[in-house]
Amino acid sequence: MDKIKQYFKIYETEETKAVFEQNEYDANRLSLWVIVACAVILGIAWILNTVGIFSVPKYRMTILAVSGLVEFAVPVVLYLKVKGKRRWLKYVMVFMLLLVCTQLFSILNHNVILIMMIPVLLSSRYFSKGFTVMISILSVLLLAVASAITVLYGIIDLNVYPSLDNGTVIVIQDGLRSSVLALGLETSRAVKSMMINGFLPRLLVFTVIGFISVLIAKNGHNMVLRQNEVARASASVKAELNTATQIQNSMVPNIFPAFPERKEFDVYAGMYTAKEVGGDFYDFFLIDDKHLAMVMADVSGKGVPAALFMMASKILISDRTLMGGTPAEILGFVNDRICSNNQAQMFVTVWLGILDIDTGKVIASNAGHEYPVIQKSGGSFELLKDKHGFVVGGMEGIRYKDYEFTLEKGDSLFLYTDGIPEANNASNELFGSERMLEALNQKADGKPEEILANVKSEVQRYVGDAEQFDDLTMLCIRYNGSE
Repeated sequence: MDKIKQYFKIYETEETKAVFEQNEYDANRLSLWVIVACAVILGIAWILNTVGIFSVPKYRMTILAVSGLVEFAVPVVLYLKVKGKRRWLKYVMVFMLLLVCTQLFSILNHNVILIMMIPVLLSSRYFSKGFTVMISILSVLLLAVASAITVLYGIIDLNVYPSLDNGTVIVIQDGLRSSVLALGLETSRAVKSMMINGFLPRLLVFTVIGFISVLIAKNGHNMVLRQNEVARASASVKAELNTATQIQNSMVPNIFPAFPERKEFDVYAGMYTAKEVGGDFYDFFLIDDKHLAMVMADVSGKGVPAALFMMASKILISDRTLMGGTPAEILGFVNDRICSNNQAQMFVTVWLGILDIDTGKVIASNAGHEYPVIQKSGGSFELLKDKHGFVVGGMEGIRYKDYEFTLEKGDSLFLYTDGIPEANNASNELFGSERMLEALNQKADGKPEEILANVKSEVQRYVGDAEQFDDLTMLCIRYNGSE
């Protein structure tokens, strides 16, 4: 008994139990509609027999129609009562369907052979190999019984009826059936001929149909298990990416106000990745009490590789900056360190500036990054078209150049990555530097966080439903002057 139960068991886990249950409920709903369709077919067969198209005795067809509709009513009532949400319901629904199909086949045998395949095919929808095998075996047994019964009560098929002696003449007066029975052939001989000429060929067809249905059930069952494994692996990857996102976000300053005790400047930054993790990064930190370092960088590529390269680059830049030196010297050192073992052949564009907090003087160096944007107090944001050096990580031995500018009291500096000017809308048109400047000037007198929020809003409004292709990273600092 345990082996039988094991054979019928659906190998489900706690994770897939709900999926298999829902699958059986959906299959029950399909069975309900098949039963309704078969009930309609049964009614049509009764009508056709009543008007004389079929030659079955009317009282036998009436008995079949009434009993069949009653049998169909049982699973329908049970389905409505439990709302299709019982896993045992499939046994009632498919077995009753098989019973009525057998009755119909026993009367209209050579006209409705396909109807005997319906329960077998329907059973495969439940994704239970044991259940499909059981229905297939029952279908073959009932097919044999129906083939024998049809000799007594069904439409006579001369193709499978016993061969008549040469010279035998059939005079059809009251119908083919009455004429053939008037020959006085033995019933046992007719049944034997039916089983040999009618049942055996159909058995071969049913064997193929049953085999295919069992494979469908088995493969459907395995498909659910495989999909669960894929979903579990996907969930694991997503969880790891979420962790990576948290780690990456923790690598950049994200607590604001960043230096509440320092009134000489106000700084705010934001990083919005196109994927779970990205290659952009910003940084700002005090080298000492009088100097603030500001970094804006963009790693080539996207996703996890870019994020790993971003972390390594950020650590190198910040550590080397704290050791002292000008931005050009720092970038040269970092470039050589990255090029010494850059098997991934990735690179990073960097803008690095060091602000003298007392004087507002900024020494900066640009390694292939976007132009910075400066707003003089009371004026508009404008691009500062500095000279670009080569990207960091592209070639060993590159020497970068420093340049200087001074922030007066009330001036602002805006740094960004190319994800802003290169943002695309649905028509593949770029947001561009001009729109970026317009967005900056809309909130030119606002706080740094208000300026960044407006730029982000304008970019999102311009992009619309188009997918964000690149990371959006921004930093804005307002110099308030030294006390």
